[in-house]
This record gives sequence, structure tokens and C-alpha cells, in this order.
Amino acid sequence: MRNPLNNLDSISRRAFAERTAAGALGLSVLPTMDQAIAASSGGKAKHVIYIYMSGGMTHIDTFDPKPGADTQGQTGAIDTGVAGIKLSEYMPDLAKNFKDIAVVRSLGTKTGAHGGASYWMQTGYQESPAIKHPNMGGWAQKVLGKQHPQLPDTVYINGGGPGAGFLGASYAPLPISDPSKGLPNSKFPVQNNRMDQRLESLEGLNRSFLDKYQTDDVEAYSDFYDNTLEFLQSKELEVFNLKKEKKETRAAYGNGRFGQALLLSKRLVKSGVRFVRVANGGWDMHGDLWNRAPGKINEFSKGIATLIDDLKAEGLFDETLIVLTTEFGRTPKINTRGGRDHFPRCFSAMLAGGGIQGGQVYGETDDRAMSVKEDPCGVNDFNATIATALGLSLEKRIYSPGGRPFLVANRGKPIEQFFS
Repeated sequence: MRNPLNNLDSISRRAFAERTAAGALGLSVLPTMDQAIAASSGGKAKHVIYIYMSGGMTHIDTFDPKPGADTQGQTGAIDTGVAGIKLSEYMPDLAKNFKDIAVVRSLGTKTGAHGGASYWMQTGYQESPAIKHPNMGGWAQKVLGKQHPQLPDTVYINGGGPGAGFLGASYAPLPISDPSKGLPNSKFPVQNNRMDQRLESLEGLNRSFLDKYQTDDVEAYSDFYDNTLEFLQSKELEVFNLKKEKKETRAAYGNGRFGQALLLSKRLVKSGVRFVRVANGGWDMHGDLWNRAPGKINEFSKGIATLIDDLKAEGLFDETLIVLTTEFGRTPKINTRGGRDHFPRCFSAMLAGGGIQGGQVYGETDDRAMSVKEDPCGVNDFNATIATALGLSLEKRIYSPGGRPFLVANRGKPIEQFFS
């Protein structure tokens, strides 16, 4: 599936303004659906940092090692200090923080194709040419209402994914292609006084048209640009500027693009953004896995452990749900190229904060990590767990413009033990 959000670096100033007004200010050019539905009760999480390991993260080399198995390859295992639970040797930071995280080892999906599996994981629905389903951020905005008066409810960092779907443009995510560069095209091309003159000239040219055609659509266009300009001049833009952080803080997360994205995600949730998706690609490792994977695994272990500590220091951990997931796992059997291939039968994910009780594992695979042995967890069950943490009703129907009803997790059941 080709998604316009994937091409983040080529966003024009006009496209940025349109997406900012729609995503950040709850506006669209045309009238959209009804206002927010009353929120359901329950759920501690006010924010979600959704870390997506694009390409199919290997489960046996991360969260589900099998020491001594013929499928384990070169990856060792280390103790977490919790009930004999082990993680990959490349994850020492998360192993030390295991009391704060909960791991699912029994995820499974129905397709080994990247596009279809990725879409399914992030929307809870099978990809269809007839309709586009919303991501969890858009769904939460629809049900719970917009959380910040100016900042967007959903921000995508380092890459695109499923957008607002049938909910419409006012629920669309704001894309950030490079966290170190902040918002693209957010500065006026001329000095403020020159810009004011241009805007006054534009208003004069538009005045006769606005007076003659006083319709809802025309008013929406006018509000659209007024509010975009207000946002572009707002002090809220400073939240996107990582130069405001100390060098030591930036280094603690890791100076690469992924670590800086995690730091930006912390700044965003602290400022009131509800849903931040951080992409971390490059997991499609069909060959040379043990030269490629250790560094990437250690990078996310260090970055997420720092994020947990930082959220705790800011008093945000209990209200911020950290999610780490991927579209499918990798084959326990090592191929002839020294890598692992697509494996939808079982894989792992992680949750932390937001009311989730850490220090536990849900589900179990067999001795070779080939199949789920205990407590299978479908993609929809995983999404239901996220929705429950946010306080979203799993029974509340949202209707598409065509009148079809949809549920946030498509009838999934949450992992109840994570909340007790």
C-alpha cells in the first residue's frame, strides 16, 4: 500500500499548512463527522507513544530468546531478575527495567506480506480497496475529543503509516520526517511585516468572493487558513525544537534518528499530544542478521529505557502508554544467507506505563519459538489492550460515511492480567 505520509521529505509549504490546520486545529476544508463521542470510563493512559518496528522485528533475538535451541543462532540471553524471565543479550537496559514493562510473546497474524500485516496491526482491520480504516490516534480523537487546542492529536515521526481513514482530514496525523529538524516549512519565507502586507493584499482580493458566497464551505476555507497562520506563529512550535534540550539529554537517548524521535515524543506528550507514532525501520533482515541486528536492538533498548526513566522523572509514566510492536516475526529457522524470513505465526511486542502492570509476560511459544504454546494473542486483542488502557469502549460503534459500523479493536479482547 502506498501512503502519501511515507514521502515526508517532499512536503510542500501548502501541503504542510493543510495538514497542520487539519491535524492540529481540528479543521477540514469540508464539514466532517459529528463532534467527539462521549468518552467511556476507565483507562489511565492519556497519551500513547507507539513505537513501530517496520519490516518485521525478530522475536527470538529480542523478547523471546530460546537458550540452547537450534533456532537461537548467535544471540545469547540475559536474566531480567524477574521470575527467571530472560531477554536478548542485546537488551541490557530493558532487562534492568523489566519491572516496568510487560511483554507479549504469543502474538500472531494472518499474513506474511509487509503492507497487509502492517495495516492490520495498526488499524485492527484487513486492508480493503473499498474503505480506509483509521489508526488508533484518529480513533481516540473521535471518541475522546481533541486533547490540545492547538497541537495535533496525532503525530507521526520518521515515517508514515495508516492515516485517519474514513474519519476524514481533521483526524489526520501531522508528519515529522526528521526529529532533529522539527517542523518542515513552518517559518514564513519573508519578514513578518512583509508577510502581513501579503496577507492583507490576499484578504482584499478575496473579500468580494467571501461576501458574495457566504456558505459553510467557504467559511471553512477561511477558518482553515486563519487558524493555520495562528498555529505557525504560536509558541507551541517550540515543542518540536530539540535544540531546547541539553546535549546530555539528547545523548542519553542516542544521537541517531530513532533516539531523537523518542526524545521528541516525550516532549510532545508532555505538551499534551495524545498519540505519537515513532517508526524504526530496517527490520526486514533476510541475511547477515548478526552483523545488522545487535546494534539496532541495543539502540532501541537504550532509547526506550531512557524514555521510561525520563517519563518517570517528569511524572508522566503512569499516564503515558509506551507500545512497541511490529507487523510479524522472523523465522526461527535460519536461512542460507544467515538471516530470518517472514514469520506471521508468532512474534512479540511490549507495553509499559499507562496503567500497565510491568514485570510480566503474557503468552508462551514452544521450545524453538516456532508456534504459540499458551495464551494466543491476536492483533485485535493487542489493539483492544491499547484501547482499554486509553479508556476507549470496545463496544462503541463508529460509522463510516457509507453507514457501516466499526469497532476500535474489531472485537478483540484485552489482556486483562496487564491491568491487575
